Amino acid sequence: PVVDYLGTHIHYPGDGTVEFSQIPYLCKIMEDFPEQITATKASPAADYLFKVRDEAEATFLDEDRANAFHHATAQLGFLRARSRPDIDPAVAFLTTRVRKPDEDDWGKLKRVLQYLKGTKHMKLTISV
Repeated sequence: PVVDYLGTHIHYPGDGTVEFSQIPYLCKIMEDFPEQITATKASPAADYLFKVRDEAEATFLDEDRANAFHHATAQLGFLRARSRPDIDPAVAFLTTRVRKPDEDDWGKLKRVLQYLKGTKHMKLTISV
């Protein structure tokens, strides 16, 4: 049987496992994002995830894109906590950047979305 709880699909296939997924919610995140995500990535973050430019060198996002960044990061936090722990390090870093995101942060957010686009059918499976 499949149970829907707060947008999380919980499936008990009967083989001693439980599967968690949020495919419709993930699709909504993609739809809400102001840019179309067309590419896919093999990992949610690159090796430069934690690198931050000095403020003097950074190009900060305008208010609309900064709000979109904040919104998408919050949505990813919900997704990460319920069904996609594989994006945890990237989302944790992005949450530290919501106050004053720059173009580099925007690119890092897009990379997470590109990874999710390519893995949207991946489920969190737990053996019980």
